[in-house]
Amino acid sequence: MNNLFEVKFISSKKGKGLFAKRNIKKNKIIETAHVLLIHDTDYEIIQESSLYDYTFTWDDPKFPNHMNAIAFSICQFINHSYEPNVQYLYDYGSQTIEYRTLRDIIEGEELTVNYNGIVEDKSPVWFELE
Repeated sequence: MNNLFEVKFISSKKGKGLFAKRNIKKNKIIETAHVLLIHDTDYEIIQESSLYDYTFTWDDPKFPNHMNAIAFSICQFINHSYEPNVQYLYDYGSQTIEYRTLRDIIEGEELTVNYNGIVEDKSPVWFELE
């Protein structure tokens, strides 16, 4: 079991979220998630399924026909916020996504990232915010 965080149900609209099981210090790497690259033709199918909500844009020039990926990690349950407490960074060489805290997180607090990929990016996301 993971001693840093746990998945909890939030609401029928928002679904599940990831919550700290204990205090977590600023700048801590909380997870390194391996990804599965998705071929563009497969992505067209995934867009019509519930898996779409768990995909990331993957812009690695070494794989021009694989512009998306799915991460295998409990961090797939991290919800969006324009004021996130976690940041994710791609490592194209190892095909992983690193999740790092932006500030101290207290026990019981929900972990959030900005789905736009850049902490300061306030661009609209593809779903209605709760």
